[in-house]
Amino acid sequence: MLRLKLVRHGESEFNRRGIIQGHTNSPLSPLGRIQAELTGRWLKNSSPVSRIYASPLRRAKETALIMAEVMGVEVVFLDEFKEIRLGAWEGVSIEEVRKRDSKNLELWFTCPTKAHVEGAEPLDDFRKRVLGGLKRVLDDPDDEVAIVAHGGVLSVVVAHVLNLDLDHIWRMRFDNASVSEISFEYSIPKLTLLNSTFHLGALGRSGLSIWNV
Repeated sequence: MLRLKLVRHGESEFNRRGIIQGHTNSPLSPLGRIQAELTGRWLKNSSPVSRIYASPLRRAKETALIMAEVMGVEVVFLDEFKEIRLGAWEGVSIEEVRKRDSKNLELWFTCPTKAHVEGAEPLDDFRKRVLGGLKRVLDDPDDEVAIVAHGGVLSVVVAHVLNLDLDHIWRMRFDNASVSEISFEYSIPKLTLLNSTFHLGALGRSGLSIWNV
């Protein structure tokens, strides 16, 4: 593989309402479906990929299938690319978590290894899971493929490439339907694009999310 495209799912209904998702399923909003189609068109015309790997959670699955229909490629779903499980925070609005658990929410952004979220997946287990999926993708012989997943998943992948530890993985922002790119054409992988929403035009507004507040 030479290039890997990283795509965050389009806006979901929970994003639109400011509700934390984790493993909880939420469909794409009407805006999210349009964002997915525009992303597929842009990749088809500017930098075509031969295969999409995607999280099977509904918001990412819908995004990947819309893109794949536009691009004429297959989708492979990998459980490794599911979002981090966020336990007691799932299905709760960001503002409500800020009221109920402000200390851990602040730690989640500034020093996530010290945050304690009841019932959440351990951060190190999440990282190992995602990187296991990344290893499977990197074995793909095609020159260019895409991963359609979640803000947390993409943060882990980029942090791995940049050699950042777990307490720095939230230093990147991934808007809905944004495109990032990692190139493997060099002696070491290089981040060549981060959080591009140019292809979305005025529809690039990102819904509320724990990853970009």
